[in-house]
Amino acid sequence: MDLPIAPPAFDASVRTRPGRGADVGVAVGLMLLEGIVLLVTFGFWLLSGVSLDPGRTVSPDPLGGYLVAAGVVGALTAVAAVIAARSRAVVTAATQGFVTLVVVIGVAGGVAVERQEGRTDHPAPAPIGEVGCRSGGDSRECANTGG
Repeated sequence: MDLPIAPPAFDASVRTRPGRGADVGVAVGLMLLEGIVLLVTFGFWLLSGVSLDPGRTVSPDPLGGYLVAAGVVGALTAVAAVIAARSRAVVTAATQGFVTLVVVIGVAGGVAVERQEGRTDHPAPAPIGEVGCRSGGDSRECANTGG
């Protein structure tokens, strides 16, 4: 009488590839989800500058917090791209890599715009020293007035 034989153990060296339909479905689903999240995030930013009161002027919120949210989405797409590449889901890995690149470019552009607006919003500092004429004489005696 022979002893029972255990079923074959899981062989981790054999990696199966997901079906092309599943790969495309996951890629499209993730892109839709990320697109919706980014649209909602920047939609809130755009709505922050809208007022229904015609007598009130409103400027949008600073872009920084919204850029952080977009950066988090970009980081998650990068993680998804790595996971998809390790799973050999070629379409998902490529689309997630593309979305990551688009988000990184968008966030970098937003940071550049925010810095530029930060420079132009602040008035020039007041001149140091005496301003105006010292003794009420001619223009040679006036300091910092261009005279």
